[in-house]
Amino acid sequence: MPKGYQYKTKIEKRMSRIQSWLIGTLALIALALIGWNLSNLNENASSPIVDDGHPTYQTQEATSFVYDPEGKLAYKLVADDVQNYTETKLTWFTKPILTTFAPNSTSETPTWTVRANKAKLTNDKMLYLYGDVQLDSLTDASQLQRITTENATVNLVSQDILSDDQVTLTGVGLKSVGMKMRGNLRNKTAELIEKVTTHYEIPNEQPNP
Repeated sequence: MPKGYQYKTKIEKRMSRIQSWLIGTLALIALALIGWNLSNLNENASSPIVDDGHPTYQTQEATSFVYDPEGKLAYKLVADDVQNYTETKLTWFTKPILTTFAPNSTSETPTWTVRANKAKLTNDKMLYLYGDVQLDSLTDASQLQRITTENATVNLVSQDILSDDQVTLTGVGLKSVGMKMRGNLRNKTAELIEKVTTHYEIPNEQPNP
């Protein structure tokens, strides 16, 4: 065999080994990069938002105004303390006072005040009232003047109200007590359920002189 041919074969074999080594090295680098990217994706996907039980923000002596889609004042909420939790989408109020307004009024006429020791507002506009709940009508023409109970729930959109605790209704010339209640603040209605008792107050007539 010619010597030149043998020399060429040796060079080709050496180049082949170098190419194989380069390909193997690049393959290892590529695998390492893929593994690193996957590990980062897994870490990002499995990293939850930290919920340490503390509010996302807190403020004291807060007043909030909420308007309907037409720009009219729907209700005002005043509280001694407000704590918002972003993770659970809950807001807690201490000593809240909620004032509702007539939807068709042009002068922002208040209709009800709602008080409690504590309140919880959820993301779907449900207000849960806890402790010494009292609702007072601000409309002179309303036959229903006051609602008192221990706990109640108000839908701030529809203004439906319900309570599964004992409820006392005070109206014009009467006082009723029941074990549960369903009603609507906008319609000024309330229905007592289970073991309802009603006491009527007859005004004393002044004797003719």
